[in-house]
This record gives sequence, C-alpha cells and structure tokens, in this order.
Amino acid sequence: LSAAGNENMLIKNARIGAESVDLRIGPTVQAVAPQLEPTPDESVLDARGGELLPGLHDHHMHLFAAAAAHESVDCNVGAGTRSQCRELLAARLQLASGDDWIRGVDYQEQQVGELDRWRLDELCPSRPVRIQHRSGKVWVCNSLALQELGFKDSDRIDGLETDGRGALTGRIVRNDSLLAERMRRAKAHKQPDIAAYSRLLASHGIVGITDTSASNRLATLADFQRLSANGDLLQQVTLMGGDDLDSGYLKILLDEDSLPDLADLVRRINRTRHKGRNVAFHCVTHLELVFALAALAEAVPCEQGFDRIEHGAVVDDEMARRLADLGLPVITQPGFLFSKGDQYLADLTGPELGNLYRFAGLQRHGVCVAASSDAPYGAVNPWQIIASAATRRTRSGAMLGEDEQVTAEEALRGYLTPSNRLNQSVSFAQTRGIKVGMPADLCILRGEWSERRGEAGEIEVRATLIGGSVVFDSEQDR
Repeated sequence: LSAAGNENMLIKNARIGAESVDLRIGPTVQAVAPQLEPTPDESVLDARGGELLPGLHDHHMHLFAAAAAHESVDCNVGAGTRSQCRELLAARLQLASGDDWIRGVDYQEQQVGELDRWRLDELCPSRPVRIQHRSGKVWVCNSLALQELGFKDSDRIDGLETDGRGALTGRIVRNDSLLAERMRRAKAHKQPDIAAYSRLLASHGIVGITDTSASNRLATLADFQRLSANGDLLQQVTLMGGDDLDSGYLKILLDEDSLPDLADLVRRINRTRHKGRNVAFHCVTHLELVFALAALAEAVPCEQGFDRIEHGAVVDDEMARRLADLGLPVITQPGFLFSKGDQYLADLTGPELGNLYRFAGLQRHGVCVAASSDAPYGAVNPWQIIASAATRRTRSGAMLGEDEQVTAEEALRGYLTPSNRLNQSVSFAQTRGIKVGMPADLCILRGEWSERRGEAGEIEVRATLIGGSVVFDSEQDR
C-alpha cells in the first residue's frame, strides 16, 4: 500500500485512546471520525484495532555507523572466562562472510582483554580486521589491516597509538576520519546499506531521526540530502555536526581524559552563536558535565532555541538542579541499563550507580528528559528502550536504580516529542494526539497501547506512514 502525491488513503478501525476511529489522509491528516466511507480509487489500510500514534523520532543516533554496524560482526561475546570469550570471538571472526575486510563492533575489554594488533593477529591472522570498542572511542586494526591502510611504525599521527618502543599498537583513538580516509584510499571502504537500515527503522515506527555525529560536515549534509532524494532514506533527519555547518546543533565531544582548553571552547561556542546555532554536549561523566556547564556560563547565551546534554550518564542532584535552572534537556539512553548494566554493576562505585542514566529523578528536579537509542552503541528498537526505562533491569535481571523507573508512557513521550520541544514539559496525552492538519507521519501498533504497555519490549508495529505514504506494512513485509 502507498499513498503518493496528493492521493488519499483511508485508515479504518484504528484506536486513539479509548476511541475507534477512521482517518482520511494525504500528506496531512484530512479527517478523523468514528466512521468514514472510502471514495472511488481510495486505498484502504485496515488497522485491525491497532493503536494509532504519531510516528516516533529517535533523538540521538548515528545513522551511517548504525547501518554499518548492522552488517558487522558482533564482538560482544557475553559471559565466560577470558579464554572462552577469546575463543568465541575468534570463531565469529573466522565465520564472517566474504574473504576481504572484516568489520567488528562492540568489543568489551572485560571479556577479551585490551585488544591490540598482535592480539587481533592471534584471533584472525588471515584477513584484514578492524574492530570498534564498545564506547565508540577506539578502533583496533590487526597487522594486515595496518599494512593495507598504509600505516607505518614511523607514522606520528594524532590518534594513531604507539607503544613504548615506537611500534604501532593498531589502536586508533578518537580519529574516525583518519580511518575512513585510509579505507577510501585503499579502496576498502564499503558504503553501508542505508536503504535496508532505513526500512528497519520504519519497522519500529520511527519516522524521524537526529544524527548526532560530531564529524558531520557539509559533505555529510549533501549525502543525507542525496539519500533522501533518491528514496533510500525514508526518515526525516535533523543533523548535528561540526563547525562548518551553518545550521543545526554544534556537537561538542567532551572526553574526561583530554578536555579542551576552556577559553578555546568558549570562543568556539561564541562563533557558533553568531550563526544562530545551539550546542549539544556529549557528557558521560560528572566531570564532563561540570566542564560543559562551566563553558556555557562563560559563553554568549543562546538567543533562540536551547542547548542540550547528550547522554547525561552520571548526574547527581546538584547537577540536576543546575540543568533545570538552565533549561537544558537531557537526551538519555535507558537501553544501556539492559545491554551494559551487568558490567556497570561490576565496574562502578555506589554513588556512580545511584546517579546512572537517571530518568524519574531528573524529572523530579524539573529536567526535561527524552529517551533515545545512541545506535549503533545501543539497541535501536524504541520499544525495548521504553521497556528498559520502565523496568531498569539488566540482562541478568538485576535492578539498577528502582527509584529512577518511569512509566512506559513517560518513556514513549520523548519519542513522540518534536526536536524543537524537548526542553518543554509535555504530557503523554499532548504528544499522542492526532489532529486534522498535522503531517501524516504515523505509527500503527498491533493491538492497543493501554493493553500492551506492560509488555513494551514486545510491542509490534502494524504499519508506519511518512507524509501519507506507507513505508512499512507488517502484513506485506513479513
């Protein structure tokens, strides 16, 4: 089914709250009534009593990396001894399809130890391999990969790590652009299948994304525009990025181990303000958050819009009050509580655990909070993320911060909130509303939300529409 151009479509038997309704849509919602009759040549989609919601927006993800990770070897090998984990990782690398480059993601040093070129050579000596650390900060290449990329022990390049003898370790730290450039030069770069990944997003009810990659440039903007124009990218995109963009948020990566000079950062923010742009800070640790607020205190205030805190992984009560006073929303990732929670319990201290990926506590202090995926570093399925926010259970079933639990409605609310309203307290009833004249960007669930919200992680999407066009139909795409 599709609704192209100005052609109308009729959605029958949908639920909006407690009511059963029909909708007539084109690019916008044209009519909502208990009963509407189809006109000649009007296509009909039977919602079969499924709940009708506005389409979901993932407010923090990295599209190209997520699409690439979807096609990569999963290096998170789970529990076991160090030896067992290495054997399992070696088996996964050896079973990777093809005979050229292998791309791996989400390796955990707690499972297999710190990786370098020599350890990767032991795991997979026959093919060039590059594997990304679970944090996204580090790529590790084996010796074949370093050779194909043209790196030599004599190279001294920012981010290219060497050991005490001056030999390359194979680790590339916080310099994805260096790796990407060398991959292109070696003709080893493979474009991820954006079209397939976009369809996956649509299958979860996602109609829009915010790409928060700090490396986004004007060329990246052109790539997004091309992908949208040729139909590969279905979702609407809000783009963050670097200093050369003229609009959208400036994404500022803060790393506690190498914080920038405060005065230089303030000047950078001020240059951004002159373009009418706001800033979004990557803040995972307490110190990174303190540093971000110090920079904002010295910088020119924003005249329109609002700044953002990405992740807010550790926020104590004092910082929460300051965030509320400044009107800074936190775009958080409760899905990490499930996927990484058991490791957090092993690695972090009591105070850090108590302030980890807070949700309800931040709201009590007056901070606006929105859930998101951080894909590929977190699972992209919004319904699983909503379930994690509601249960705060780890993979093993342990509880992480019971007093930070929110209802499934509160977790879903952020996904239904437009990007330009993330700093406002909006009720679930307001965000879920379907009104005549709104864009026909819609998500139809299988069944009623009120009955399934307790099983949020198991919710399935019946159909997704963007601009009145059906971009996912579970009954056709099985």
